[in-house]
Amino acid sequence: MFHAGSTTAGLSFREAGEVDFEVVVDLETQLATHIEEAAPPLTLANFVGFYLAPAAPMRLLLAEMEGRVVGLISWTLTHELYSAERRVYISDLSVDRTTRGRGVGTALLAQVTEWARAHGASKLGWEVWHRNAEAKAFYEKLGASVDREAIPYGLALTDGQL
Repeated sequence: MFHAGSTTAGLSFREAGEVDFEVVVDLETQLATHIEEAAPPLTLANFVGFYLAPAAPMRLLLAEMEGRVVGLISWTLTHELYSAERRVYISDLSVDRTTRGRGVGTALLAQVTEWARAHGASKLGWEVWHRNAEAKAFYEKLGASVDREAIPYGLALTDGQL
């Protein structure tokens, strides 16, 4: 399903495996640092359960250049009851700091867009940290815009709520 159809020479794609745990943690740590968050507390068991197991809710695609993982994107397919539409929600897009600006992020998004279309999705959605001007500019350059269809809400799950 995934192929190197991007404008970036030498880029290939593959689904993540258990052997990729350390490089995924490194890429996610780079992303967390960029948005001023702590390093992710991802365990191997959670990595397998959420991304690799047969019934895993998330998909995880890696981009490789010259045999080295240089980026990742994770997503899930959702279904909206009210509209009966399928949508893809992208939870993470991370490109190694040494290869930013070389088309890796664009190529990863193109791969997920192709996957989404093949699975009947009508829309891609994601969130951007409010102070991540670099990411906002990247997405807008690709033609994305702020989704005004819904307002994102969050509820911290602490003791005593609801």
